Amino acid sequence: MFKHKKWDGILVGIMMCQLGLMILPFVINLSALTLVLLVLINTFLIGTNYQCVAHNFIHNPFFKSPKLNQLFSLLNSLCLGVPASVYRIHHLEHHRHNNRPDKDETSTFRHGKNGLEENIFLYSTLGVLRTDLLTLYKTARKQSSLVVVELIGLVFFIALLANINWKLFVGYVLTSYLAGQIFALWENYCEHHHANYNDRKRDSVSCYNKVYNFLWFNNGYHQEHHFSPTIHWTEIETVKEKLPSDRMVVRFCHLTNSFSTFMPKQEPK
Repeated sequence: MFKHKKWDGILVGIMMCQLGLMILPFVINLSALTLVLLVLINTFLIGTNYQCVAHNFIHNPFFKSPKLNQLFSLLNSLCLGVPASVYRIHHLEHHRHNNRPDKDETSTFRHGKNGLEENIFLYSTLGVLRTDLLTLYKTARKQSSLVVVELIGLVFFIALLANINWKLFVGYVLTSYLAGQIFALWENYCEHHHANYNDRKRDSVSCYNKVYNFLWFNNGYHQEHHFSPTIHWTEIETVKEKLPSDRMVVRFCHLTNSFSTFMPKQEPK
């Protein structure tokens, strides 16, 4: 069933659990406190989806069957809040231009001033609104009609939940979508803050904490991933030896790089 590694089944399971949690309050009455807790869990899961699940699926589709890959992409669109094919184009453009402010829409420098990185708070919150979804959709549509199916499925999913309980949809689902995307953008900032986009071997930030990489599927090997994006997440550790030792590395997890964001980095020349 799985094209690369059976370990990808865990990522599929995370997607299914997240989808179940999105639907749960619409079939079971939950307290306000429980809903708040679920929003926090969903925020983490959506961030995990962007950084680990959807991310790894983009580079190494999980299944041997094209139909299963299409089904996964459709279902995961409901989890992400945007068509998965749109995110695929968005992410591959990030890999192609690699934080360069003139070409990468997700660059930490793109909306900064005087050659400095943008403030992480503005980058994460406004980044959700800045994404040119229409252009990304058109690009994805040229490559495959799957994005049309994903969009229709997402619109139907949103309309169904909103029709059942629009207040719950706004307060729970929409809030989870927005918070999850903000979290994902915050993480992306930390994965490139203080890295040199002009150097292929130093353009990202890595983190080698074993617990972090166990829980987040070796996401800490981010420089390794940017250097060799097609290497499966279970094998990405092997790329480390190909990279210089004087790279940007942070302790514990990428989010610890948040503490240095109050000193924005000057754009490299």
